[in-house]
Amino acid sequence: MTALPVWAAESLCNTQEQIIFSCSLGKKMVSVCASNDFSANSGYLQYRFGQKDALELAFPNLTESAPAAQSVQARTLMFAGGGGGYLRFINGQHHYIVYTAIGKGWGAKDGVAVEKNNQLIANLECQDIPVSKLSEEFFTHAGLSADQNEFQIPGLD
Repeated sequence: MTALPVWAAESLCNTQEQIIFSCSLGKKMVSVCASNDFSANSGYLQYRFGQKDALELAFPNLTESAPAAQSVQARTLMFAGGGGGYLRFINGQHHYIVYTAIGKGWGAKDGVAVEKNNQLIANLECQDIPVSKLSEEFFTHAGLSADQNEFQIPGLD
């Protein structure tokens, strides 16, 4: 029996994958996983939601050969005393937006927002401190295009 690294149990990613983002939402988790060779020209990036033994959604399907850039957009965020970033996974009318940010006066906000037809239908906040590699450096390395529908973190009105 081999010992798994501590993080392996805290995400929906496999031990052979990079954890780009992951956090607990209570009984469920959200994770963004990438192949170890992931870049603008190779590998994969996938959004996953559910429980470790009962995945509810994995998008895009890894059998699709389309590059991540066709279904994923990204953007960094600027706030007074902080900043953040997010990934938008586009699955038809549904968009899954994984975000992390920090700002003066409101602290850290992390989670996943779900939009249908550009309307927010769910916002699930992380219940723990997320693992996150969301940054301008990662977005550039991944060759992701800038999100055209600038995302507003729910609850920061």
